[in-house]
Order: sequence, then structure tokens, then C-alpha cells
Amino acid sequence: MANIGTLELNLLDAGGKPPLEPDCTIEFSRIDGVSILRADHLQFPPLHAFNLPAFPQAQNLHGVIIPSLYRIVQSEFFTLEDASVKNVTATLLRDPAKWSPKFTPWKILPAAFDALKQTIAGHFLKLKHGPDIGVVDANVYDALSSQALLLAKMALLNLSQVTSQAIDPVSRKPWFSFVKQILVIDRERFVAIVDSDAFESVDHIAKNMDSFAKDGFFPGDVSQHFDNIPSDYPITGPLISVKCRYEEGNVQYTTGRATHQGSNCFLLDCDMDEHSNILEHATDFFKHQFTGGTHPIDIHEYIEHHNPDMNLGYDLFPV
Repeated sequence: MANIGTLELNLLDAGGKPPLEPDCTIEFSRIDGVSILRADHLQFPPLHAFNLPAFPQAQNLHGVIIPSLYRIVQSEFFTLEDASVKNVTATLLRDPAKWSPKFTPWKILPAAFDALKQTIAGHFLKLKHGPDIGVVDANVYDALSSQALLLAKMALLNLSQVTSQAIDPVSRKPWFSFVKQILVIDRERFVAIVDSDAFESVDHIAKNMDSFAKDGFFPGDVSQHFDNIPSDYPITGPLISVKCRYEEGNVQYTTGRATHQGSNCFLLDCDMDEHSNILEHATDFFKHQFTGGTHPIDIHEYIEHHNPDMNLGYDLFPV
């Protein structure tokens, strides 16, 4: 009689809740790539159980989860014992192509966004390499509708909330507290006029990197950041950059001295991307495949995973 083991599979979304996944494919194969079981059109929840060949009949099996609304997830190689039941949980991350945001209107954004609103309200705002947004008020904010603007709006909300909680180890203040006026946004960043303390902190961290490595800091590359600075704010000295590993992802702080209409100022180019081990502790069995790119919905997922109660000023719905 064939040896059989059972794998019970449960799925959770980034926030630790059951995802409403309507059309999922699960496939298990041998180490040589031969498929031994495939199940199509599964709905989650509930969890599903799969009877698979066990040792010594089979070993080093591999599973892949192909959801309709989330990114593909692959398992480590595994071996079941005869008559055993293995319970595993996979965390799913939304596929950005399958979701769209619905934003909280300006007038009812919670108090956590007051600092952000002060940095853009009544000020001229630009989209990097795109059309000018104009002077921001409630109507302009709520009317942002093109795909590029929606991505930039999500990124701005993500970054403002993460950097409002992330503490500068030099001043012991939240990084976002340095921001005086945001000038440029895109799907990864904002560029802003900041207090001189932001420049002093980044400079101090960069010059004493060994002391701040324990806080997650490491050197940042400035070569790609000159293109992000508005042309009417010419840089008058070298850019300085550090990156920090937070639970929500890597945030890069790039600062420099600039001038604008004859006055000196300090600029901060603040952007965010994922780091490859960000969800490793969430599961030992299933692993996510990271591309190294940045999409604000990916960042949303990482933030939600580590701060499920954080209000980001928008919700996501299937397209």
C-alpha cells in the first residue's frame, strides 16, 4: 500500500487575516519537476488538505501557490511521513496589477496625516518627470486620478506614515518632523525642503557608520538621486545618503544643500524599497520571490504585515 501523508494549507494576507482568494491553483511536484498533484479553482478560506506520497515512496516535494489576486508563492522542498499531517500557513502579498486604491478624502483624513497635510497644503507640488500637480488643496488632492499620480499618492502616504514613526537616532525625533515643504513626488519618493537638522543627522550617521550599523543603517548610493532634484533648486554641495532597514522596508535618506531664488536651503530625497528578508520570519515553509523593484502596493503589504492597525489613508480593492 502506498505511503501517504497530508499537507493542510492555510492562507493569510499580509495583515494576518484570511484573504478572499476566489480562484487559486495549487501544484505539487517532485524534485525532477514531474507534477504529482494539481488543484485548480480553489477558494480560500477555508483551508485545504492535500494527500501526497510520503517517504520512502517520495521525498523532496515542492509546492507552488498561484492565486488570482496575489503574488505566486513557492515552498521549500519537503518530505512527508506516512500517515502524518503537516499544517502550514502561507502569507500572500497582493499582486499590484490586480488591485487599485480608494483614498480617504482630504477633509476626513485622520489626525495622523496632519503633519503631511501641512507640508503640501497651499504649496506647489510636482510629479517627477510628469505634469505639474499645482497648488495643493482638498480639491486638488482628491482629484489626483492618472495612474502615475495614484502611484505617487500611495507612495507619499506610505512614506509619510513610516517616517513619522521612524526615529532619527541623532536628534531622537521622527524623520518626518524635519519636513517643511514637499516639492516632488513619484511612485517611490518625495523630495522636500527640510530643517538643517536633517542634513546634520544624515551627515553624522554617514561619518560614523560603524556606530549606527546596529540601528540598521548602511551607506546609500547618491549617483541616481541628482535627477530627482527640481531644476529650480540647484545643489550647491555633495549629496549625502544613508539607508536604514526598518521592518517595513529600506528607507533611504539623501540630503544636500541647495539654493532657491537666492536663498539657501536643505533638501531631502526620501525613498523606500523592500529588503529580501522582510517576511522571512512569517513562514519557514513558503518563500516569496522578490524582484528588487518598488511598487507602493508592495510597500503597503510590508507596512500592513508589521503594523496591521496603521491607517495609510487608502484601502485596496480588486480591480
